[in-house]
Amino acid sequence: MVLIQGESFQRANQKPYIPSPVDDNGGAWRAFSFTRSPVLLISCILSEYIAMSFAKYIVPALAVAQGAIAASCGDTTISSQSDADTLAADCTTVKGDVTISSSYSQGLDLGSIEKITGTLSCSDAPNITSITAGSLASIGGNFTLDGLTTLSSLSMAELTTIGSIAWQALPALYSLDFTTGVTTVGDLNILNTALTTLDGISLDTVGQFQIEDNTGLKTCNISSLKNATGLISFAGNLDTLEVDLSSLEGGTSMTFRNISSINIPSLETLSGQLGFWGTDFATFSAPQAHLLRAPVLKTVDGGFTVTRNDELQVIDLPDLETVAGAIDFTGNFYEVEFGSLERVAGAFYLESSNGTFSCTKLKAALKTTDIVKGNWKCDATGYNTTTSSDSGSSTSSSSSSSSTSSGAAIANSVAAPVAGAAALFYALAQLI
Repeated sequence: MVLIQGESFQRANQKPYIPSPVDDNGGAWRAFSFTRSPVLLISCILSEYIAMSFAKYIVPALAVAQGAIAASCGDTTISSQSDADTLAADCTTVKGDVTISSSYSQGLDLGSIEKITGTLSCSDAPNITSITAGSLASIGGNFTLDGLTTLSSLSMAELTTIGSIAWQALPALYSLDFTTGVTTVGDLNILNTALTTLDGISLDTVGQFQIEDNTGLKTCNISSLKNATGLISFAGNLDTLEVDLSSLEGGTSMTFRNISSINIPSLETLSGQLGFWGTDFATFSAPQAHLLRAPVLKTVDGGFTVTRNDELQVIDLPDLETVAGAIDFTGNFYEVEFGSLERVAGAFYLESSNGTFSCTKLKAALKTTDIVKGNWKCDATGYNTTTSSDSGSSTSSSSSSSSTSSGAAIANSVAAPVAGAAALFYALAQLI
């Protein structure tokens, strides 16, 4: 007797039987009688055929369908909110680039998308008013926004990591809604926007940092930034812009133009040039308001320029030892201090229109020693041009004294000296 689905059958005359898969209890092959159950025979044959067809055709078809779904999480162009909804429904991670069409209109919500491995970009889209991505934490490539003339809201509460930022021509964007805060960016370039602050961007390191032509930018608090591997440049922003780089310890080149204050008390080394140009100090309220002070700056591996800063009165660089290029200071200052200067590889040019400034101490400490390797000129216009203006080439000297071996100390004091500052405030510039 053989059991088939709980029924009992007799093998009539030991007729041949067809094997079938193992039963649910892992038992032996089931069998049935051809003569007793032809319907059951047909049923089994059909079952076997369906099973084979499923394995041969249906499973591969499902695999292709799954592949098609996976492929939809690659490079994508969004032309409507419906496109964005479909993408977010299928993908939390987009393995490719997301491009927002220039024809997109109104607001865009990227929904539950958490990661974009490639770029996120939108250019020349005058009708997009907002971009929201509440779950997006990472953009692996460039985040590019260019020519979005009505974009007024950029909300990405979880965003922390971006390959690089390139935003320009965003005249309606006044603020960023980055709740968690962006902490990692390669290069950052923000040009010609209506932003009033950079709140929401809190970087530890950065490559290039370019903030230019943002005429409404009042404050730039990036006090967490410690190192920059590319150019830091501020130019063409609001004249009263205040820049806080209080944790910055090192960088390459830095240029500042038309800003009201800058705080960089921790800056120690630059591998490139440093320049300050055309700064207005009118908003300073502390007694040190007209002070340019870098208390721990030791090395500038390039030129050092301060010019067209008419309100600047004191330049205090007590630890500066080496300038690999030229020093070029012009303005209305009455006091300059190079407390530790040992080498200027290029020329030294200093000109002050302040009537109390004198070149005498500078000449004694720098020109008559071998500190300045290039041409020398100090011009105290309005003080006493007969005795205080001096120019020519610096000459080497085999003699030295205890004062010059440890650096040159220069301080031209007046009746109302400026005390040491707790923070560095100064301004301006862009290098030529």
